[in-house]
Amino acid sequence: MDQILVGSSLSRTSSSFVAKLFSGHNFANGVKGMAGLGRGKIGLSSQFASAFGFRKTFALCLPSSTRSNGAVFFGAVPYIFLPGIDASKSLFYTPLLLNPVTTYAAYVAGEPSNEYFINVTSIKMNGITIDLNTSLLVFDKDGYGGTKISTVHPYTVLENTIYNAVIRAYLKILQAQIPKEFPAHVPRVAAVEPFGACFNSTHIRKTRVGPVVPNVDFVLQSESVYWRVLATNSMVQVSKDVLCLGFVDAGLRPSNPRTAIVIGGHQLEENFLPFDLAASRLGFSSLLSSGQTTCANFNFTSNA
Repeated sequence: MDQILVGSSLSRTSSSFVAKLFSGHNFANGVKGMAGLGRGKIGLSSQFASAFGFRKTFALCLPSSTRSNGAVFFGAVPYIFLPGIDASKSLFYTPLLLNPVTTYAAYVAGEPSNEYFINVTSIKMNGITIDLNTSLLVFDKDGYGGTKISTVHPYTVLENTIYNAVIRAYLKILQAQIPKEFPAHVPRVAAVEPFGACFNSTHIRKTRVGPVVPNVDFVLQSESVYWRVLATNSMVQVSKDVLCLGFVDAGLRPSNPRTAIVIGGHQLEENFLPFDLAASRLGFSSLLSSGQTTCANFNFTSNA
């Protein structure tokens, strides 16, 4: 994680700290500054663990609206969301990887990365594996490649060849899953920056959890462990009748960022993400709204 916007309230709960978090990428009303959550010694989690003697871990829950609060947790704390839902009961886990070369623009030679990398091994869409250059998914000796999580990037950024493979597959599968009662084709419309694939949303069926579009799975250490990106997180409503796929083309090396896949803020929203630095693992939930709660529903009064 690079940096996140954080609100001003910080309270003690069960020997841990819980801070109200505001979504957004510019300083909004009620936001006092930015909090560094990197895995280095100056990261907030490391400093709190050292100062107060609790486990080196934090959890992040970004809201999907600037009108709602999310939460960031430091230390081990019951993750109880209204109406009495324990988010820790529905987590999957994947190892956090250490890139031996920093991906920051300014760095000291030989310095490892303080960012959070995970082992994405393939990408699937509605269960179909996308044909892409999987060597890009592993960082090389120079630190290029791999997958990291970043709240600095508002949307997921893909290396150019991965981006093109995802777009081709998405267009094919989207057209194939159109219900019979809808027109036989979902028209593409002019791209709206920074996105490359935008559609006429009146041709896409909608449900309680979002538009009916292909699911995107980031497959992790095994076929049975994957981070599913549902429509709410994969699509962006840019205007009344226009939906865009919320992935951005990073371009080709060497002009693009070092990392092949950067999972950005929009794709993290309403997902509960505990970063256990002591055990070097990341927990992740399915979309909280699927369980009838949201990041805004953390029960700040609970000591359970």
